[in-house]
Amino acid sequence: MSTPILHHYPPSLFSEKIRTLYGYLGLEWHSVIIPPIMPRPHLMPLSGGYRKTQIMQIGANIYCATEIICRKLAEISGNTTLYAPGFAAERLARWADTELFRTTVALNFRPEALAAQMSTMSEADIEAFQKDRAELSGGAPIVGADPAAAEAHFQGMMASLEDSLNAGFLFGDTPSIADFSLYHNLWFVNGNSANSSLFEPWPNVRDYLERMTAFGHGSPVDLTPEDALAVGTDAEPVPPGGASVDARLAAGIHAGDRVDVTPDDYGRFPVSGELIHRTSTEIVIERIDEQAGRIMVHFPNAGFEVNQA
Repeated sequence: MSTPILHHYPPSLFSEKIRTLYGYLGLEWHSVIIPPIMPRPHLMPLSGGYRKTQIMQIGANIYCATEIICRKLAEISGNTTLYAPGFAAERLARWADTELFRTTVALNFRPEALAAQMSTMSEADIEAFQKDRAELSGGAPIVGADPAAAEAHFQGMMASLEDSLNAGFLFGDTPSIADFSLYHNLWFVNGNSANSSLFEPWPNVRDYLERMTAFGHGSPVDLTPEDALAVGTDAEPVPPGGASVDARLAAGIHAGDRVDVTPDDYGRFPVSGELIHRTSTEIVIERIDEQAGRIMVHFPNAGFEVNQA
């Protein structure tokens, strides 16, 4: 198996979730820095048009969204504890990646936080960023929660979290997938100078942040976007073991059918290909790209729609 490649940019909170997981699992990885906005000409031939940031590449296999990336990293590292708490940890992780995520993004749209975030950007960069995010959201408001109410919601969550934490992690002495999903949201809030003071009343939460931050990112090796595209072009994709389509999930769609796979929240740009695998946790399609050749794209089952193309 080739070394995993993460396509990311430093301020991306979902990318931070994966970077920290690399550090915790002690995995070697390659780092490809992509622009925070379109175009991404060397990535699109691999992903088939998936617009969100978090993309991991292993040869000609492309993993879109952190839920499936984390599962793959647990698999290749041989880790048996990340998902050991089961349903409770996975649902908490899903809550953190959706509801808590919306609150933390809204915090960064309060006037004082937005000013701090944009202070190093030119007017042209700000305009391009806002245009890109409007396209990504399909014209809907970029923020799904009221920025004015976000601070009160966040502090309520922190009060509950403060009472739930001790010297360890959410489900004991060993971190689970829930910890990494919670952490990247807290990291994002803490990284804004106008928001970091929100943690002052919560010493247990601050200590928890330090424990998670201590995992670091490991020792990534830089790779250019051109080299990553060449890796995907030169490799042959590896089909998932026991490739099949669970009829209970497929609603009349069968292996070999041409399908569109689309996020069900925002960034609703479909990726098209031939369905080869669908289980309760994973969707895999095969696509032939004019530039990259034969590619398999993996998505989590949760949060994505599969429809006949």
